[in-house]
Amino acid sequence: MLGAIIGDIVGSRFEFHNHKSKEFEFFTDSCTATDDSIMTLAVAKAIMETHKKKGSVIDREYLDLLGKMTAQYMQEIGRKYPDCGYGGMFARWVFSDTPKPYNSFGNGAAMRISPAGFTARSEAEAIALSKAITEVTHNHPEGIKGAEAVTIAIYMARKGFFKDEIRQKIQGAYYPLNFKIDEIRNSYKFNETCQDTVPQAIEAFLESKSYEDAIRNAISVGGDSDTLAAITGAIAEAYYGIPNSIKEKAITYLDDFLIKPLKQWRGFISKTSYNGRFRLLTKYVSRLTALLPLDKSNIPTDSQDEISQRIDKLYISFEKEFLEFVTSYSDSDLSNYREILKNNNITPESNEIREADINILGSKAVLALITCAYRIDHFSGGAILKFYEDGSILRWLNRLMEIDQSNTKP
Repeated sequence: MLGAIIGDIVGSRFEFHNHKSKEFEFFTDSCTATDDSIMTLAVAKAIMETHKKKGSVIDREYLDLLGKMTAQYMQEIGRKYPDCGYGGMFARWVFSDTPKPYNSFGNGAAMRISPAGFTARSEAEAIALSKAITEVTHNHPEGIKGAEAVTIAIYMARKGFFKDEIRQKIQGAYYPLNFKIDEIRNSYKFNETCQDTVPQAIEAFLESKSYEDAIRNAISVGGDSDTLAAITGAIAEAYYGIPNSIKEKAITYLDDFLIKPLKQWRGFISKTSYNGRFRLLTKYVSRLTALLPLDKSNIPTDSQDEISQRIDKLYISFEKEFLEFVTSYSDSDLSNYREILKNNNITPESNEIREADINILGSKAVLALITCAYRIDHFSGGAILKFYEDGSILRWLNRLMEIDQSNTKP
């Protein structure tokens, strides 16, 4: 959820002064939290309160109560910030004594929905949660569709689906993504509808290399910059995580009243979702677990080739994302991987790194093992495939997941 808030804050100063470039200072004194952040926190509060009253079984009673809680907290929290940037119809809804849905397909439906994507345990739950939250205001089919597409993208990113799988899902069920950000940047205009905001925001994520790069992609499109970046930021958070330096800076733009539900959400989501720092890498655990151990003696030759091709595809994808991870997280500088390994009494050679006792290693040493494996492959082509087939990469990724889980704090 914080990913959406950060996108909103960074994009706030560009909403009416578009910046058609990825080059800009990320945070400035002109940044502020707008209605996108406030309504996202209101939705998070509604989900948490519904869980308290109904538990985690998402049935009809749960969804009915969630709708009521959503309306209650969007009004309760929203009224404390009357000048945060509401559209005219939504402002009237926030201050109405009898709030009713008003058949909207505005992009507000999609900018506030990220807590549903982080809560859902299945696609069916993602769809149900999204609809219950959205239809309290945006009950037009396009409004419900836009929010659902974002919720599904977040859910898939969080569950370890690859970008091409997310793209296929969105194109098959929601919107054509038949454009690139570079192609639309010069012509894209300000638009407040779901159908002309959500596809662009999702594409900005799909073309990104890191959380920050995703936000920069979204801002560079122009248009409704804070909302575009909020939608993109939510999906990017689910896929990449957020560097601590960006998190810490973003929180300084929130007042104490808004920080309270954010802290509550951290505790809530830590019990229901794996949100570790290394999720970009550890999403490969389930894929490798399904393929390994690879005992070729019991597998027909044709099947051996198919499995090897699948592993080959995985390691090409993993190498790309591993390098992006190392680049994005400045404190993960692994150029001195040999020294890191030697400090852990590991000689940077194939057999030594395979036999390392990973249970006593910290995250930087594990990342150094992976780096070393790729450097060995650089000088001995094909070596990396053996690190996959013998389970070494899988063991190292499992260790990163253990470290993530042990460091998770409310």
